[in-house]
Amino acid sequence: MALLVASLALSVASVLAIPPSPGVCQPLASISFSHPPAVAPGLSSYVAYKNLTGPRGMRFDSSGNLLVVERTTRISALTFRNDSTCVGWEKRVVLSNTAINHGIEIGPGNGANQYLYASSAENLFRWEYDPVTATVIGSPATLVWNMTNVGAPSGDHVTRTLLLEPPVDGVSKHIIISRGSAGNGDDAAANVTTGTAQIRRFPLNSVPSGNGWAWGQGEVVSYGNRNGVGIAFSKDGESIWEAENSSDNLQWQGIDVHQDNPAEELNLIPLKNAASIPLPQRFYGYPSCFTVWNSSSVPYNGTGLYFNFTTGEQFSIRNPPTEPTDEWCAEATNNVPPALSFPAHSAPLDIVFNRVANGSSTEGLTEWQGDAFVSFHGSWNRDAPTGYKVVRVPFKEDGSGPVAPPSSTAGYETLVGAPDLSKCASRCTRPVGLVFDMAGRLFVSSDSTGEVFVIQKSSA
Repeated sequence: MALLVASLALSVASVLAIPPSPGVCQPLASISFSHPPAVAPGLSSYVAYKNLTGPRGMRFDSSGNLLVVERTTRISALTFRNDSTCVGWEKRVVLSNTAINHGIEIGPGNGANQYLYASSAENLFRWEYDPVTATVIGSPATLVWNMTNVGAPSGDHVTRTLLLEPPVDGVSKHIIISRGSAGNGDDAAANVTTGTAQIRRFPLNSVPSGNGWAWGQGEVVSYGNRNGVGIAFSKDGESIWEAENSSDNLQWQGIDVHQDNPAEELNLIPLKNAASIPLPQRFYGYPSCFTVWNSSSVPYNGTGLYFNFTTGEQFSIRNPPTEPTDEWCAEATNNVPPALSFPAHSAPLDIVFNRVANGSSTEGLTEWQGDAFVSFHGSWNRDAPTGYKVVRVPFKEDGSGPVAPPSSTAGYETLVGAPDLSKCASRCTRPVGLVFDMAGRLFVSSDSTGEVFVIQKSSA
């Protein structure tokens, strides 16, 4: 623990200024996992903070405060302390808002201040934010509106994940928003004008007054993305990687295939000159085309039809002669296939890349520079639970894609996960948000247990 404290203090000392307002500090020595996970050899994991309200998206500000969305409640700042009264993380409320639920970003603002972005099911908000005091200044501006999925089941796909483009000359010019479908099956999503199951980009230097941009005014980056909760920039910044939650309870030509299908997806979505890409070539399949994870688990039902596909291949849920067909879905010019598949119903909710330039060699995950890390929130639509873990996806050195081919079922490895899946979901950690600190440690939120925990290399 002494080495851990020293490393934490060293990693934040150069930028950290503890906000002056009183907060609630939880000594590291006094807290532990509600449901201890299994940890891969060579790694360790510990709880940084407990008793949060449904923690979801996270970002570090320029002073080293960890900003956490507490779902439909608030945004809080966690600040590391190492003094005579507390060695641990101290929580302060940055703002209270019962509409914000997941998405968060932070970037350049006015002078030393930053802009803090957060989303509800309907709106994108922006506050001026002081990273020294971890407080917002004034009321928020509304930048985007009309994002509500009208007619969707209550609580279904209400997150609006945010991705702020890296600043150029100190200014971020665009923000990207991922919006899910209006329910498990949303046939209207095949029409891009409905606005659901898609990713759009909005300018930040010309926001209309009042409520800002209407959703339909944003540039369509991709559509047919059922629920792409996890998005991150590619190494060259010219594309985004999307971790997508696929559908539940699917059938193929009357055969129940849902236990092990469809696969969750890792998609590469071009950003550079996206507007010049023909709209049909920005289509990623939903609501008709899906990806196979495991066809061998689907028993033959005596009809003469065999669900016989390879992992990563595409199939249609429409019964012939209704289109699109399996053959149409398999054509990449009609439907962009994933670069890699994940197990059905594992529910990936975030993706980050390890791009910490000078991470600590003591605890930072420095040997995995350039790799992707994905949170699997865990299943409900499967007899045997799956997910409930954080995984690493090895990437090629040039960042062009995963090392594993699209047909692989072994393109990732588990870092931290439930030791006994039979106890999930009620007695398992459920990872959501991911973010690296400056030392290369991976911070993870678990909404079901109200925890933020850390994954790092084991001490020698």
